[in-house]
Amino acid sequence: NNPTCTASTTTTTSSSSKNKNDNGVRYELHLYAVSAGRVFMFAPKHVGEIFELPHVQGPEGLPVSLEVLSLSPRVFDIYNFFDRDESAKIVEKALKETTETHRMKRSTTGASGYHKNSKRTSENGFDTHGKEAQIVKRRCMHILGFDEYEESLTDGLQVLRYNKTTGYYPHLDWIDDPRKKEEHNYDSEGMGSNRFATILLYMTDLEEGDGGETLFSHGWPAGQAEEDHVQYDDAIKALRESGDVEGILERDSWEETMVAKCRSRLAVRPHSSRAVLFYSQHPDGKPDRSSLHGGCPVITDQPKWAANLWVWNSIRGGFPGSPKNEDVVAKNRAANKSPENNQQKSVKFFNTKSDERMRHAQLFFQDTFWGNYGFDDPPHGINSFKGHKWHVKVDGEIVKTFTIGKEKRQEFHI
Repeated sequence: NNPTCTASTTTTTSSSSKNKNDNGVRYELHLYAVSAGRVFMFAPKHVGEIFELPHVQGPEGLPVSLEVLSLSPRVFDIYNFFDRDESAKIVEKALKETTETHRMKRSTTGASGYHKNSKRTSENGFDTHGKEAQIVKRRCMHILGFDEYEESLTDGLQVLRYNKTTGYYPHLDWIDDPRKKEEHNYDSEGMGSNRFATILLYMTDLEEGDGGETLFSHGWPAGQAEEDHVQYDDAIKALRESGDVEGILERDSWEETMVAKCRSRLAVRPHSSRAVLFYSQHPDGKPDRSSLHGGCPVITDQPKWAANLWVWNSIRGGFPGSPKNEDVVAKNRAANKSPENNQQKSVKFFNTKSDERMRHAQLFFQDTFWGNYGFDDPPHGINSFKGHKWHVKVDGEIVKTFTIGKEKRQEFHI
């Protein structure tokens, strides 16, 4: 479903009348060829370049566009991507979530298992199938050049809350498994799959000096001349002289270090309904180490709310067809170790065509439309979780509800 050749338009000012509109703006069509087995990525030429995406519509019907903030790392502002209403509903659902796997709690790290990290002090939860989450996830995939939405190429929408003094030390979203200890093959340069793009959604207005920015520690502020770059020693000195974190953050702590870097390196300040895209891989699948990023500590009483979607270059772990380190799989099965991601349930929904009322049935997760479920439609294969409720609707009315149980593999029939 990922294109091997796609197109976008960019806008530039021009004195030529060719391909120029009434405002003196010239439109250029750019074609991108993508190697077989690789994913499309925007190829920016300069900071400030605009990519028009008229085929992608935001929530208010406005066309979406990208503006280049940095070439290395490749970071883009996304305009008209989502609105305050969607933002509020995502936060509201996160606060109401009660399931252990998805509710808001102390953030963790790790490719497998969950480990608290002293340098990640935020809280997070996941929204995998909520109405707004599904809308936003599909819009993300559309922006990234995918023809169709594929659940197996995304994680759940991660919802984040940073209270005063909390942050996240710079890290890569690309998952590193250099010794291939995991069952999943993360080697995206080869035949494996890994996170290749992240879209960040900001849901809080924070003023300059409030903290909470997203720091790209290898980048410099957009448009800043090289002679104006502020080195770390000067940045930390200026921070201490300002007194802005006095009595809030400990001296020489990683949090203080991050605030100094946030005020000198490339940092994206949150405001409600702002969205940003960055890439974690190069076009050849190698990890882009310049995408190292972190969440700057909040130094005001107002919490920062945000969300992000990780998108993979191929099927992620836990879904049928995901790439495996076969020797690790064999070793684990011989030792009677359970497969990774064993909290997910592999579920299939079949229409047996035995009930005429179900000829034009539709499948919903809660109130979110999932797909047509009629006589002429293929079965739906879905990864879900215990307690999730799936509804069958006919003519807009719920006629049957399935609740996911504890078994690893489950089938439901109408």
